[in-house]
Amino acid sequence: MAREKRTVPLAYELAQEELTVVVVKFKGGPESMQKGFEAVNNAIASLGPAQPSNQRVALSPTSVQLPAAPSQNGRVLNAEIVEPEADAQHTSSEAQPMAVQPAAPRQRKAYTFMSDFNLAPDGVPSLKEYCADRNVQSDNDKFLVASAWIQTHGGTNPFTGRHLFTAFRAMEWKPQADMTQPMRRLKSEKSYFENPSSGKWRLTGIGIEAADKIGK
Repeated sequence: MAREKRTVPLAYELAQEELTVVVVKFKGGPESMQKGFEAVNNAIASLGPAQPSNQRVALSPTSVQLPAAPSQNGRVLNAEIVEPEADAQHTSSEAQPMAVQPAAPRQRKAYTFMSDFNLAPDGVPSLKEYCADRNVQSDNDKFLVASAWIQTHGGTNPFTGRHLFTAFRAMEWKPQADMTQPMRRLKSEKSYFENPSSGKWRLTGIGIEAADKIGK
């Protein structure tokens, strides 16, 4: 038989093997609420000894919604039986994951001009003389020719991206943000470069031959 929802001063139903507790909503000031608590506790006591059970009844102000029903002579009139409602907003906020900040992009170290790198050593063609005899057109040509001079006349073998950056600045060629990327590509596609150690580069034998053919 279905239970009926009642609007009564006391809202408890007691079965032989179960105890159903509902939330009672009181409205009024502190004095009215205190009288309401006393009325509920007296009603529980009047029910007599509880049946053997593992269930417990807990009454606390936190489980009762407080705002206003009239009272008379210490009795709560027409108390409303309400079902507890979930705090949807609170639950939603708890369920939201914390925003993960994306990692900042790693900044590439900028190249600087090597003022102590001699670009016109005695007894050999200077960098500008060496490049003036060639019809350098593409970026690949510039990297091959500049690398060939650095390695054969500049006295630096192996060399670094900073050496190439300095040579490009001296020739007034536009340097790239990553001076080693073209060498990595020419190493992979043509085997013109090799990378003997971290940050160190040199032309291979076929790379020197390709550089000598430029502009001739």
